[in-house]
Amino acid sequence: MIPTPPDRFEEWLRLPVAGPEGDPRFEVRRARPEEFARIYDCVDAAFGRKRPRALFEWLYCDNPFGRARCWIVLERASNALLKTGASFPWPIWRGREPLLGALSGDACTIPAWQRKGLAAVRRAQTRAHPWYAEFCGIAGPNEGSRAVSQKAGEGDQLLGMLRGASLPLRAASLLERIGAPARVARALGSVADGVLSTWRQRARRGAARAGGRVEQVARFTAGFDAVTLRCMDWPLYWSPHNTDFLNWRYLAHPVESYVALALIEDETPTAYAVVCLEREKATLAELVVEADPPDRAAKLLAAVIDVAHEAGCASLNFFAPPGWRHWRSLARAGFLPYRTKNHLEVFGKRWEPEVLDIRNWQVVPGDRDFR
Repeated sequence: MIPTPPDRFEEWLRLPVAGPEGDPRFEVRRARPEEFARIYDCVDAAFGRKRPRALFEWLYCDNPFGRARCWIVLERASNALLKTGASFPWPIWRGREPLLGALSGDACTIPAWQRKGLAAVRRAQTRAHPWYAEFCGIAGPNEGSRAVSQKAGEGDQLLGMLRGASLPLRAASLLERIGAPARVARALGSVADGVLSTWRQRARRGAARAGGRVEQVARFTAGFDAVTLRCMDWPLYWSPHNTDFLNWRYLAHPVESYVALALIEDETPTAYAVVCLEREKATLAELVVEADPPDRAAKLLAAVIDVAHEAGCASLNFFAPPGWRHWRSLARAGFLPYRTKNHLEVFGKRWEPEVLDIRNWQVVPGDRDFR
């Protein structure tokens, strides 16, 4: 079993923080759960789009590993919330040692106060928390967040873009996405789809040699923890997704559509995968199977590809660090390399410089707050 740690939110909230004297115009402090609604409004204002409140509640409050730990910046004169940043408790291990793991996200400022130095104001306080040196975690920073990290002298935490692989599924949709007129896309697509169908058969090489059956998972049960530990164990930094996490992250997601598949042998799960289905693309969120021999991976990938194709997705995408163990399996299945826009940022002062090498990490698309 992979244990689910207790929620340490209250301990984090109550520990005294002796931070430096800040700008008297602002109050920088930790947010209480009853203030989360104000944080949601701040995030919406900063990104210029309104996310469903159910999505916020799922991410900030329902995580089985604990509630979000948020630092906020308020203007004293008006009590307006100007800036926020969240740390979501996350499963991060070093080998078999559980760490105080976190996924950073929603670091943003309302439009009127952007580029006015609030990041430095907030950063000084968060670094003063007694747990700061104990955290080990990840983030998927956008361009603005990467610039903030560089300016703060933390550019070594930016490990670069993750490697990507994509399998084309429907030519017409892909042609339309790159600007081809719909009529042309349909005409060329009908021809190209035949080629893609043959291409997809690559995924079935070896699948027939694997035993068992692939079936959809309605809910992950305790037996999947053993599969995760056997197939995904990593000597350095990785994110072991236990049963509680898998059910929350995918099957209880309030907005995105996920399909989980398991390879069942002798009525026991021996491998599993999760795919996110969107309008135009699918994303392989998890592939948990032995890398060698490749037959089980081929059987599971063939089933994932069928699900994505039947859902009408134009492509099936994946991204991970260069040392992820299944790049060969994807290549055998016909996936092609592509340049992603998904960056990886890491932190863990106690484990530097080892933690700052992207080759030491195993994370998957499911290890992001949202895409």
